[in-house]
Amino acid sequence: MKTNISFMILLLITSAGYSQRTVQAVQIDEAPEIDGRPDEDIWQLAIPVNVDFIQHRPDCGEIMSEHTEIRLLYDDRTLYVAFTMHDSHPEEFIRSVTPRDFDSSSECIGIWLDTFNDNNNAYFFFTNIENVQQDGRLCEVAGLDSDWDAVWESATASSDSGWSAEYAIPFAILRYSDDIEQVWGVNFKRSIARTNESAFLFRMGDDGCINIRDFGELHGLNNLPDNQRIELRPYGAGRIQYLPDSEERWNLWGNAGLDCRIGISTNASIDLTINPDFGQIEADPDEVNLSHWESFLREKRPFFLEGADLFDLPFDLFYSRRIGAVASNGEIIPILGGAKLTGASGGLRFGLLEAYTGRISEDGEMFEPSANYSVGRVLKEFGNGSFIGACMTSTDIPQQENQDYSYGRSGALDAQIRIADLHTLYGALGGTWNSYACEWSDNLAYMGTYSFKNERLDCSTGLSYRDNMFNANMIGYTTSTGNLNSWVDMTLFHPFSGNPTLQEAWLNIYGHYDQTLGGEISSRRISLNSGVLFRNWFQVDGTIGYVGSQFDKYEGPDGVAYDQGMSWRLSCSNDSRKAFNFYLWGNGSTYRNGTSRTFWTWLNLKPAPHVSIEASIDWSTTSDALRYNWNSDAWDIRDTDWKSLELSCSYMFNTTLSLSVVSQISRFESDYELSEASESNYHWSNILLSWRFKPGSMFYFMVGENADPDEITGEYGEPDLTVFSKLTWFLPI
Repeated sequence: MKTNISFMILLLITSAGYSQRTVQAVQIDEAPEIDGRPDEDIWQLAIPVNVDFIQHRPDCGEIMSEHTEIRLLYDDRTLYVAFTMHDSHPEEFIRSVTPRDFDSSSECIGIWLDTFNDNNNAYFFFTNIENVQQDGRLCEVAGLDSDWDAVWESATASSDSGWSAEYAIPFAILRYSDDIEQVWGVNFKRSIARTNESAFLFRMGDDGCINIRDFGELHGLNNLPDNQRIELRPYGAGRIQYLPDSEERWNLWGNAGLDCRIGISTNASIDLTINPDFGQIEADPDEVNLSHWESFLREKRPFFLEGADLFDLPFDLFYSRRIGAVASNGEIIPILGGAKLTGASGGLRFGLLEAYTGRISEDGEMFEPSANYSVGRVLKEFGNGSFIGACMTSTDIPQQENQDYSYGRSGALDAQIRIADLHTLYGALGGTWNSYACEWSDNLAYMGTYSFKNERLDCSTGLSYRDNMFNANMIGYTTSTGNLNSWVDMTLFHPFSGNPTLQEAWLNIYGHYDQTLGGEISSRRISLNSGVLFRNWFQVDGTIGYVGSQFDKYEGPDGVAYDQGMSWRLSCSNDSRKAFNFYLWGNGSTYRNGTSRTFWTWLNLKPAPHVSIEASIDWSTTSDALRYNWNSDAWDIRDTDWKSLELSCSYMFNTTLSLSVVSQISRFESDYELSEASESNYHWSNILLSWRFKPGSMFYFMVGENADPDEITGEYGEPDLTVFSKLTWFLPI
């Protein structure tokens, strides 16, 4: 066992009372067993952090009602953390078994690690009392990234005096400097569900934000490994489909591929993929979209989720769902291969991504050509949220069949400076150039923002501009162009520490004014929002606003001006710790000379810790709206009605094995005065068995059906049936 004089000195200091902002890790030769009970002799070598946490909620700055102990050890491969959570009422523990990364309202403990100690970036690792893992990253520049997943080990245990947890976090999943002696930023957070307390070892601000600059320091980490490790994830997948509307009703498909991560240093890695399977187990929900733009879909695919915060580019120059999207004939465009290099060193963060997709053809007709996509991003951080960055994207579509070679390029420079931890200035300049529009003078965009934030006031204002020909849609997400947008947003926040009824309240004032480059007002609005969160976690808030008349240049052949008016929104929700919880939301407004109404409800029933039943009900209508009827080639009055019901039920056998059933039925009705009314009915459902049979390795088995509307009647068509299975194996080398 390795000990030293500093260990003995720090042990004396901590035994006399914890008064410093440092935590010590002790090096060991023998790894502890991760069983959730830190009762092995080896844990006695650790220097205990034996203090009361400081509340973040509900009573900011007060001492947490229950005591916590922490110990840290490490060897040449892994950081070990042990937690002991004392509790005077263990019989009142709120337990919840959920899928990984699900934020359940139960007893919880976790650690934050700022591995470069730069006050800019941190990892977090959490478990609840049932050992449901959560992990992710926090970046002062890009915000919270809860989609980041790593392979690490944890276990929990309960007793008549509280509960405990043990973590084993491999150094290989972290990035850090190559210094011999390391100092990391660190913090710990604990939540007690029955008292609604969340608290940190090192206090965070009253505004509810996690400030990396306020972390303490983790000392004692020396001679850490260089992380030159290879991780392989081979997969195999198979699918059987019944397609009643196809000439060949039965479709058989099989595939295999490999994802590989190569750690080339302590702060950089390469991700390679050969014939990856990016078919989605979880379907994108159907939704109503009355805008001129496609729906923005959330990314779910692991290859793109890794380092997603770094590839969050200004002006939405990169939209990862463009790569491997759905072709016009309904097939998923195959991604033949991809590579990604990401890293960080001395405040410099960089990322390069390359992907190549195959073509989609059917009966001699090409629906989607093959294409090559490239993205590059570099950031130089200067601490506490200040940075300067640059990025470029490129899309190349080679000449194939009857289609000529085409390309799309984009680039941007952006920078941010934070002054005195309160004031933030941000600016960005970008441009695009494509096969059909190569001149920079017509393809520019810029924006500038200023924000002020303390524990009671959060306000921002900004201005953005896009040229008429600015278009990043070959790899990005571009909507309205040729406009100048400005806005002001201010929120006053007030916590009620010690109040027996109220927890916090807020008041928000928002306004924006947008106009086209021709001078027409394209949008203007002012609104007032206020809400209250009660101590029992019941929340209510409401908004009232006024929308001025505006000009929509995309509606009809030449655009049109609309009269607008008042708008309102109300919502409420109850305590998510309850066996039954809900969220209700509704709004109404003047809409294109007519009216719009939307009502949305989410209901959740948890009859047992392992069972969850959810329902989401969505109803949206528009009446007497002035729209252009392209079928009649004339201005017309349109009514729409959208109804959707999504039901799901999940059973967690344990934290690694689950069975879920998800189904959605929806109907969209549209009625123009000058043409016949139409309707479209949709239905899809999935039954999914998920099994994480070892850390990082997954088995999926899904049975699903999908019924699109009949092209003539709009009623449910004959459903397709799909049986899908996939096995992914994690092999660290």
